[in-house]
Amino acid sequence: MAWREETGRQVNRIGRWYGVKNKKWKIAGILLGCLLLIIAVILGSIKLYRVKKARESGILLAFDDYNPENWSRYFDFFEQQGVSVTFFVSLEAPTDFCFEAMERGHDIGFHTVSHKNVLELSEEEVQQQVIDPIERFRQSGIELSSFAYPYGGHNDATDEKLLAYYKVIRGAYFYEVHSKADLRKGYVDAFPIDNHYLADDDEFRKQIDAILKELSENVGAVSCLYTHSIGGEEWGITEEHLQYLIERAKELGLQFYTFRELQEE
Repeated sequence: MAWREETGRQVNRIGRWYGVKNKKWKIAGILLGCLLLIIAVILGSIKLYRVKKARESGILLAFDDYNPENWSRYFDFFEQQGVSVTFFVSLEAPTDFCFEAMERGHDIGFHTVSHKNVLELSEEEVQQQVIDPIERFRQSGIELSSFAYPYGGHNDATDEKLLAYYKVIRGAYFYEVHSKADLRKGYVDAFPIDNHYLADDDEFRKQIDAILKELSENVGAVSCLYTHSIGGEEWGITEEHLQYLIERAKELGLQFYTFRELQEE
C-alpha cells in the first residue's frame, strides 16, 4: 500500500514538473513571437524610410574657392535652417575651417590647390594640383570624394582620369536635373546663382522658382546650385536671395543634401 502512495506522489510530481515546463515553453514561445514581430516592424520601418528618402528630391548647395571668414559666419544660420552644404576648397592641405565645417554637418570637396583651369595644366601639374592633395587631406582625417572644376573646364579625358580618384566630379554654368544615383559616381553639372548672373531680384526668383518647381515634380531628383560667398559681392549670393532659396525649397518639400551624403545613400 505504501509503495502505491509513493508511486502516486512521484506521478504527481512528474505531472506538475511537465506542467510547469510546458507553461514555460508557452511563455518562451510567446516572447519569441513578440520579438520576431518587433524585428519585422523595425525592418519594415527601415525599408519604408529608405524608400521615402530615395523618393525625396532636393538641392546640392555648394560654395567654391575658399572664403573661410565669410562662410564660417553663416554656420549658425545654416544650422538654424537645417541646411547642410558642400564647400569646394582650393587649398594645399586642410585648415581649421575644414574640420569645423565637417563638425557642423557640412561636406568638404576639392577645387585644385590654387584654382587652376585643369584643361590648361600639364600631366605633372594635374598631379600636383588635383591628385596629390587627396593623400594630404586623408592623412589629416578628411576623405576627399568630390571635385569641382575651376572655371568648369573639362573634357572626357580629364573626367575619366579624375574619376579614378574622386567619386563625383562637378562642372559649372549649366542647370541639369540628376537622379540621386548620378551622385554616387560620375560627372554632374551645376548652375551658378551668383549675383554676377542673377543680381535682379525678380530674375533670381523666376529662375529659382522654375528650378525648384521642376525638382518638386520629379521623384528622387537633385540639382546642384553653386556660388562663392554670401553677401553683395559679384561672385556671391545675397542673404535675401539665400533666404528665399531655402524658404521656397522647404515650401515645396525639397531637401538640402551634401555630395558625400548622396554618395553614401
